[in-house]
Amino acid sequence: MLERRSKDGGFAFCNPLPSSLPETFYAVYILNAINVDIEDEDKLVDFLLKKLNPDIYSIFYVYNTLSILNEDLPDYSEFLLGRLREAMKREKRSDLGHELGITATYSFENPNILREVYMIVTSLKLLGSDVPKEVYDFVMRFKRNGGYGIGRANLKDTFYAVSILRDENVVDFVLKHECKEGGFAKHPKAHPPYLEDTFYAVSILNTVDYRYRNERTIRYITMLQNPDGGFRRSIYGGISTLEDSYYAVASLKLMGVKIR
Repeated sequence: MLERRSKDGGFAFCNPLPSSLPETFYAVYILNAINVDIEDEDKLVDFLLKKLNPDIYSIFYVYNTLSILNEDLPDYSEFLLGRLREAMKREKRSDLGHELGITATYSFENPNILREVYMIVTSLKLLGSDVPKEVYDFVMRFKRNGGYGIGRANLKDTFYAVSILRDENVVDFVLKHECKEGGFAKHPKAHPPYLEDTFYAVSILNTVDYRYRNERTIRYITMLQNPDGGFRRSIYGGISTLEDSYYAVASLKLMGVKIR
């Protein structure tokens, strides 16, 4: 983890690549979860504040990281509320986004209105700001077949929606994605399980207060740890990434596993 630290105080996908806000959040979350002190924390905070801009992406990651560090959050509530109102006016299918892009060992983000609203709402909640009630009706538009989705229902979009709505009626939908060997797949009765889908599922169940601890899922996650200590996405191999390591550590923590 510490090998990914850059001279500017942030964390990078790997050196010598530049630090990024997502990688920095993942690293800080993990180090906090395993009770490792971060050296030069002032330098880290300075990096975060310099990267903070009036855009949803930077606000979301900076707020989440500063919150872990127990630092004050600059107030971007008016900007966030304006972007939220703008997002809820979108009607065209092409403006709402697409499903996640995937390969066997890596995943990548496509534009997604539920993700955007989730990031805004999460940031507002971290500020202690009220969330407009219309948001809940907007998100309910995407409920389908027991879950949520821009197109078909899936775990990722359901994670975004439930983080906003706390819809307890998604439990059966989530559990249908559980694999016999542990972990969760992208579709019911599909194979293999993926680390990000396991994180989404475990997080959803935790959010709605459904007690979930499956030893097979715990074993599945620990199997994905590489010799360098980080975690890969898939049983089919891959390099360790801070993102996948975050999914692993967060999932284990949510299931009550002590992290070292």
